[in-house]
Amino acid sequence: MGISTAVTAFNTKVLPASAAQITFSSALEDGAFTASADATPWIDASRNALRGNMCVGIPTETVYGLAANALDAAAVRAIFAVKGRPSDNPLIVHVSSIRMLRALYHLPACDDVCDVASKALPFLGTDNAALEGSALHAALQAAEQTGEWPEIPSAYHEAIRKFWPGALTLIMPRPPCIPMQVLGGHGTTVAVRFPSHTVARAAIAACGLPLAAPSANASGRPSPTLAAHVKHDLDGRLPLILDSGPCDVGVESTVLDAFSPNAYVDGELVPCILRPGGVTFESLRALGGAYKRLRVYRRDFTSTEIEMNPTTPGMKYRHYSPTAPVYLFVPSAGSASCARQREKMHELLARQTGKIGVVTVGDMDISGNGHVVCVTKDAADLAHRIFALLRALDEDEHVDAIFVQGVDETNEGMAVMNRLAKAASHHIVC
Repeated sequence: MGISTAVTAFNTKVLPASAAQITFSSALEDGAFTASADATPWIDASRNALRGNMCVGIPTETVYGLAANALDAAAVRAIFAVKGRPSDNPLIVHVSSIRMLRALYHLPACDDVCDVASKALPFLGTDNAALEGSALHAALQAAEQTGEWPEIPSAYHEAIRKFWPGALTLIMPRPPCIPMQVLGGHGTTVAVRFPSHTVARAAIAACGLPLAAPSANASGRPSPTLAAHVKHDLDGRLPLILDSGPCDVGVESTVLDAFSPNAYVDGELVPCILRPGGVTFESLRALGGAYKRLRVYRRDFTSTEIEMNPTTPGMKYRHYSPTAPVYLFVPSAGSASCARQREKMHELLARQTGKIGVVTVGDMDISGNGHVVCVTKDAADLAHRIFALLRALDEDEHVDAIFVQGVDETNEGMAVMNRLAKAASHHIVC
């Protein structure tokens, strides 16, 4: 494991980018789109930066991402350097269409270093022989004769139809064109997502390249749900941030494995969620078939191999932590849990000195001088706002500690409790 610190200095620009400026010709299969004239500045700037192997901050429906060309090892290494991210922590590859994902399996093996000045980059994702090149276009057409999406494991087809584009990442066989740096230097699989955010999808489609993109924050900090969060953490470390306002989901994608050996029990497919996120356990289990036995990592099983050599981000290192210590009040079973959370919060608040930030859910009443209380409606609202609240309390209110009321780990609660468990330095079971 290594952390690169050498980063080119930039005058970081923030350009407004609106989903209303973009219209895609296909919801899933093809990345072709039309754009209004006022979208030209951010489309051109992002395309030039990304095809020039530079990093760009882009909005997605989950959190803002730090994106770069996933086909080039040097561009991928820049992501790790800009974030200060450990090099053995894998990245997710983002595509703008099913066609772009399929095309990856027909490209030649990657070179370790790509000289952009002398080597033409591919242009992927649209059903256009002039853009794709005649050889790749013919290869995709030939593959289609063997069935729908022949390059994609069939266990994912139903999930793709229901949840893509969206907040679902799939563990796929690694295409030879994807450098090992994307995988954190180990393994034979790669995590892939097709984001639903129109600006993200357009940025990927406009550059014609799959983009490796972790969250666009300094490593270990709360994930960014506003362009301002990206600017706060990474100003001067990347040339461009696309600002499309707040993210809709607010937590990262769900990572689903229905392909690797981890997805099999005694030779039988039993899919597993490696990281809870924007698509709930309940929604995936409702797919039926093998998904009726869907498992969740750390709840239903553990693996030393996964811990040491993770196939997806968010599994090995502490994440999402503000500077102020976070106290998570974990609910236990029973209807009295909320009352116990309130009682324990008041007990601990009475012993604290300094300014305390408190995040509550529903109708919990927390009062007291000097406290900054943030109220969320329910688990879904907490999931949507938690990263922004942690940042606001830490960076704007400068609190000395943050208390968070936990929720039951059902539906959206599973994802938010996963993130809070990693952010918190203190866990109080109520």
